[in-house]
Amino acid sequence: MRILIIEDEKIKRITLTDALLKTGYEVSAFDNPSEAIDAFKESEFDVVVTDLRLPQMGGLDLVEKIKAIRPDTQVIVMTAYATVDTAVRAMKLGAYDYITKPFSSEELILILERLKEFKKIVSENIKLKKQISSRYSFNNIVGKGKEMQGVYELIETIAPRDTTILIIGESGTGKELIAHAVHYNSLRKEKPLVKLSCAALTETLLESELFGHEKGAFTGAIKERKGRFELANEGTIFLDDVDDIPLSMQPKLLRVLQEREFERVGGTKTIKVDVRVICATKQDLMTKVKEGRFREDLFYRLNVVPIKLPPLRERREDIPLLTEHFLRKYCKPSDKKMFSAEAMKLLMDYDWQGNVRELENIIERVIATSKKHEIMPQDLPDTIVPSSQRVCDQHLTDVIEKDASFDDIVIGLEKRLLSIALEKSHGNKSEAARLLKMKRETFRDKIEKYGLK
Repeated sequence: MRILIIEDEKIKRITLTDALLKTGYEVSAFDNPSEAIDAFKESEFDVVVTDLRLPQMGGLDLVEKIKAIRPDTQVIVMTAYATVDTAVRAMKLGAYDYITKPFSSEELILILERLKEFKKIVSENIKLKKQISSRYSFNNIVGKGKEMQGVYELIETIAPRDTTILIIGESGTGKELIAHAVHYNSLRKEKPLVKLSCAALTETLLESELFGHEKGAFTGAIKERKGRFELANEGTIFLDDVDDIPLSMQPKLLRVLQEREFERVGGTKTIKVDVRVICATKQDLMTKVKEGRFREDLFYRLNVVPIKLPPLRERREDIPLLTEHFLRKYCKPSDKKMFSAEAMKLLMDYDWQGNVRELENIIERVIATSKKHEIMPQDLPDTIVPSSQRVCDQHLTDVIEKDASFDDIVIGLEKRLLSIALEKSHGNKSEAARLLKMKRETFRDKIEKYGLK
């Protein structure tokens, strides 16, 4: 780190400079604050260590000037016991810490080492936030079809607003990814995104998870606990599987959406929150409303801006794009892989009941288990490859490994196809030719050529 020392007492200035240089810091020292400010403007310094009592300029004015020029620069002020109040005021102006005179060089070095660790944590937090923003940017929602393009445009429009959103889609279509994209592209992105799946929770547990509970509210409530709405204050709450919320719990959720207030389980104090709400459902909520299993007023509170995600089988044109995306995600830089045309066709033809999540899982598995650069049909799981094709592929692999020539393999396959057609047609040559979509004369010539009956 580069340190700028401003101290008008010569002996103290030299002592500190020598001690910091021996510790490995780069140091520039001045007795004149105006000269120090000029040097600060010309060069980058990580930390400024300054006395509060200086000629020509007051210490508080100096701190204010430094923070105005470079707000990220940390300032440590040196002060006598009689001016500790001034040091506290300096910290309110943005100083990192203060140290009272007289002090040893080791005490200052200890503060600097603590500051170094603090700067490292801040840097890692900034890096992490950038990674999160990148991970949940619009670029990671893959799709070129008309419906997905409409989803991108809608997210881009509503993300900066506080509108309640209902994401509708089958399991595995990427509802949580959409929620992340909305939050991390919103004005609340620096605040928490709190998530909760409403599925498989009893009514008591769900209420406690959403609103928290007071100590002793029920058996096992040994201490006060904040709920998800409270934890999400000033940020976003994402309620997945909102269609699974029990009917008896729905009025309490409706109240939070309307009034932005609630009480913890077992409590009487009303807690107010400022939260953006994003919900997701795998079912048609309007159908549940008509069946009396979901409150109509709650439905309209949730369904302010609906985002419908199509299942993967309805956007097959996105399968190659998604495949390439997951290959980049899971392949090591030194082990790039690609899908053969035959393997890609199988992916395109598959029904994908598990949607994008199922595709991602299969690609991750294939990358982990395949040693070849090109992924072939036989590398795919049994669920993807029809059993008849897998048997055929295995047979061809066995034939190739026996060093058979290409012509021999083709002749063998042709003879086998002709024989199967004859078997299925019970020896009727016209019917056999029709099964193979071949002229009868051509079929007759071939069976005579191979001596088939």
